Amino acid sequence: MADDPSISAFTGAELALADTVILLMKVMSMHDIIDSAAIITVFAELEQRYRQHDLHGAAAMAEYLRHHAGIADRETLVPQTLLNDTPRDPA
Repeated sequence: MADDPSISAFTGAELALADTVILLMKVMSMHDIIDSAAIITVFAELEQRYRQHDLHGAAAMAEYLRHHAGIADRETLVPQTLLNDTPRDPA
């Protein structure tokens, strides 16, 4: 995300919060709790609404979230059966 020009518009705390939201959304999307396409649609609509009301910072954040919270990468999903079948130390 370091090559994203919109990053300079936000403080470190704002970016940390945005990236936490993105991570949560991607995890929920990978587990089919929420739809990735719907995430993009919601943030696009918020971005448009904020721009109409001259809320430039909010519009930039909605754009950042839309761009980075897009389609989740299913290749990074760890199957639950692998986690449940892992032997544990009896200690």
